[in-house]
Amino acid sequence: MSLNVLRFLDAQCVRLEMATAPTPPPSDGVDESAAARVRRERADKERALEEFARLLEPSGAVANVSKLTRDLINRERKATTAILPGIAVPHVRTMQVRRFVMGFARAAGEGLPFDSLDHEPTRLFFILVSPPYDDRTYLQVYRELAQIAADEDLVERLLTAASVQDVFNALRGVFR
Repeated sequence: MSLNVLRFLDAQCVRLEMATAPTPPPSDGVDESAAARVRRERADKERALEEFARLLEPSGAVANVSKLTRDLINRERKATTAILPGIAVPHVRTMQVRRFVMGFARAAGEGLPFDSLDHEPTRLFFILVSPPYDDRTYLQVYRELAQIAADEDLVERLLTAASVQDVFNALRGVFR
């Protein structure tokens, strides 16, 4: 049974250019240590997760943005959600939302370091949050989003979308 994933994506929860950008490495000619690079990239990732929590706020489903941010960060510390080339699906089950909700964000430029499995920057983010008691919807949407990686045309359409409507039109071709 196919689920109409788009019914969970509110236009207000779509961001075509994230405010979060990678913090540049020091430019004073000093080589950055590996530990310093990891700390810088972790801070960038946590800023992105905070932006995602705020992105979902207009849905009306978020009970507490600060606690949702904390839950997203804690979930991401367990294992990266950047599992596909250029695509991440940050997700968490939390009491900080009243119902299942999703968002979409696109990083500017080359993308953000998001601890991806291929060690490349991540450009496209699908954010999924659900109350702990709504496993069925959560897992079904997650499974359907995983199909996106195989559709290079869809990824390209999402990367070049000029409007929120373009994002919905691209996704409508996959999720009916």
